[in-house]
Amino acid sequence: MKLLLLPMLLLWLAPDQPMTIERDKDRWKPYYIDTAPAAVATTWYLPFDVANRKDPKQLKVVSIFGDHRDSYLKGHVHTAIDINPLKPKSKLVSVYPMAKGIVCSVHLGENQRTVVLKHKLPDGKFIFTSYKHLKEVYVNQGQQVDENVKIARLFTPAESKKYGGDYHHLHLEIRKSFDDYGCASWLTMNKKQLDLRFFNPLVFIKENLKP
Repeated sequence: MKLLLLPMLLLWLAPDQPMTIERDKDRWKPYYIDTAPAAVATTWYLPFDVANRKDPKQLKVVSIFGDHRDSYLKGHVHTAIDINPLKPKSKLVSVYPMAKGIVCSVHLGENQRTVVLKHKLPDGKFIFTSYKHLKEVYVNQGQQVDENVKIARLFTPAESKKYGGDYHHLHLEIRKSFDDYGCASWLTMNKKQLDLRFFNPLVFIKENLKP
């Protein structure tokens, strides 16, 4: 898949036109496939290969949901939690789906590479899980997956240094919708926008991961 330029580039090209979700979303639509998962997501897991994928205590939280950031745009609201396994089994940390679903988007490039999964709930509604800061991606759009399919791996600390920042963690989003085709991840600027499209992943994990 063709790698995409970082969203900030458009700001440099058109500084007199502030970037917004509505203005930017159509640019990302080609990287989304509108198709349904073959199976219902009834059981949820942590996205790492840890001793117990049902235990939230197996996670190390690097950054919280709803925090204000200066990345991309000053005042951007963090739409995810940044996490790592508390006790990784290997220096190369693999990423797995949190539940059965389908790969509906693979977008961005380099240190922002992202995989998005669409999940069908027992009540017929859909939600999305988004996995960002992936060094390698092992799945393709339209691929059906379950919790045992390795979808990607994270950066190592040494690999992360190439980009001048800390990218050796998983940026994990739990999304109510994907109508922005991904750009809300860096263009969410207030709590109203945040609540419209995103769940707090820590709350979601505590409510849905049962031992």
